[in-house]
Amino acid sequence: MKKLFSTLFLLCMFAGIATVLGRATLNRTDAGCIQLADFYKLEENTVDVLCVGSSHVYYSINTCKLYDDYGMASYLLASPAQPVWISYYFLEEALKTQSPKLVVFDVCTLYQRQSDMGAASWPSLISMKPSREKWKAILAVNQEEKLLDAVGAFFSFPYYHTRYNELTRQDYENTKRVRYHGYKPDFQVISKRELAQWAKVDRSNFDKMEPVSERTELYLRKLIGLCREKKIPLMFVNSPYLNQTEEKQKAYNYVFAIAKEYGIPFLDSNFVEEMQIDFSTDLLEPSHLNYYGSVKYTDYLAKWMKSHYEIPDRRAAQRYQSWEEASRKFRHTELYGRELAKLENASDYLEAVQKLDECVVVFYEKPQGAAAVYEDGKLAFSSTATNGKNGEAEAFLQHFDLDYSDLAVKRDAAGLSVMVDRRDYTYTEQGMNVLVYDKAAKGVIDGAGFEKGKRVHRNKKTGA
Repeated sequence: MKKLFSTLFLLCMFAGIATVLGRATLNRTDAGCIQLADFYKLEENTVDVLCVGSSHVYYSINTCKLYDDYGMASYLLASPAQPVWISYYFLEEALKTQSPKLVVFDVCTLYQRQSDMGAASWPSLISMKPSREKWKAILAVNQEEKLLDAVGAFFSFPYYHTRYNELTRQDYENTKRVRYHGYKPDFQVISKRELAQWAKVDRSNFDKMEPVSERTELYLRKLIGLCREKKIPLMFVNSPYLNQTEEKQKAYNYVFAIAKEYGIPFLDSNFVEEMQIDFSTDLLEPSHLNYYGSVKYTDYLAKWMKSHYEIPDRRAAQRYQSWEEASRKFRHTELYGRELAKLENASDYLEAVQKLDECVVVFYEKPQGAAAVYEDGKLAFSSTATNGKNGEAEAFLQHFDLDYSDLAVKRDAAGLSVMVDRRDYTYTEQGMNVLVYDKAAKGVIDGAGFEKGKRVHRNKKTGA
């Protein structure tokens, strides 16, 4: 009996250590396995549109726009350079808990000729729960070469062993990072050099076709078969990008011929002019759309899906609050600050901040001028420049507990200062300062200094 208890104790301890290591070493970047880890947290049978594929998916399909404008509850189960066999097993795993109304598969990586893409497959598998599907996925990755120890990979032990001593501060900061059901917004714009490099692509042979690798076709047909077995509509897409080549397009044409064989709709968005994609402004780099391009592509894709499939409008439905919350955080975290940062005139800036919701806005003149704090558009505190004895500026300390941060506005012999979490924010020493703290974004989203009505450069040491 003692031996049995000892064995059970060791097994429990082993499981506990594995769980702790898994949480500590999980790659929480979008280039890792976080999409699947987050997927497991979803309430069952809430995903209506499930998108699988490579990084083209999580850069191009804007889940927040799909929800805000069309009421679609979507999720992107994607990872960098994701091979079709990983897409297949991800789909198998997803269908254990979800019953999507539509599966969208991006064909981007199918042109690749490598016989084994273990390097791209491995990070994707880390967060997959031990199961028969995971074991099969590992065997699929190792089909040609034994890149992974199958048993160790099944429990992710090799990853624990190599990653625990590679953890950085960024790994811990990523635990608080907001993700949007797989979508990764990026506001960077392609460089002129990269744009020029691919501007003159010869498309004269883009109507030809060439078979994909035997292994790729096998798993592509397995993916199609899985959707047909589950009676889930499937569509193929190819999101817009600049670095097209004859090799890629020949493979895509072959894939689209397979789709036609099964009666599967396909959209090759590289040849859709209605989207009005401008490569000079809508690309992150030659391979991926940025946020501005994702808006155009997602809008086109959503309208096409709405006209061909019955996808419910989930806006305001209680079970879909996670989509509502993600869209809210996206607006506050990704958009509000960027919109404010573009404004150069004090009048435009003041008008814009008055329209913000869930924000605390501090107006303060330097060095010892007036200060006013507005919370959700209502005055919460104010002090004039000369309300003390003998016309002197009165010393004060006003503290605001913002749940996730501390805001302090104070005036003493050293002058007027505004601090968030003990960090001083100053944009100009001789004029009006404005600090914008967003409660939904849980941080300072912008700040500005104005002299004679014009915005001045931020203080590099203390500015937002």
